[in-house]
Amino acid sequence: MTTLPAAPFPNHDTHPDTDAGRRLVLAGVVVGTIAAVTESVPLGFQSTTPGTGHYQYAADYWLTASALPHALAALLVMVGIHRLQRGRDGRLGLAGLVVNVVSLLALSTIIVASLVLGHEVQAGPTYVVGTLGTFVGTAVFAAGSWRVGLLPRWVLAIWPFVWVIGSFAAFSASPLLLIPFYAVLVAVLARR
Repeated sequence: MTTLPAAPFPNHDTHPDTDAGRRLVLAGVVVGTIAAVTESVPLGFQSTTPGTGHYQYAADYWLTASALPHALAALLVMVGIHRLQRGRDGRLGLAGLVVNVVSLLALSTIIVASLVLGHEVQAGPTYVVGTLGTFVGTAVFAAGSWRVGLLPRWVLAIWPFVWVIGSFAAFSASPLLLIPFYAVLVAVLARR
């Protein structure tokens, strides 16, 4: 009697999506951490133009431009986690990712236009709706990720709130809230 060897169990740690997902998350965490620190540090040291809309100081450009790395970090982290979950986050995960990408693109367009023109671009309610879109997109993505088990549920529960308070609805040093969140994210993913 001949015995056939059993097929080897696939090692998910060497799957291309796993490697790419980890790299994307790590890149997003690095970019997001740098953005949180650089956005928070100059607030006490530089003047900004109070409510006139026209930029007069370097800090006006600095604070506006600092939102772009936040958008990039959010995109890298979410796409990386989506790849790590390999579609197990279902339609909710994909819908949250799409809503976030569209919202981040709208916000980034306003930010770039403001930098080029040298004043706050008033695109109607686009900034508020875009910020709300990133919150909703992150919440929907977290809901899709809830059953996957890659991230603990408490991390998924606080993610949308930490994201909004630390990024596009940030004030003073609130972007620094993203740093411990990113550290927890890296620690959790390193153990998985």
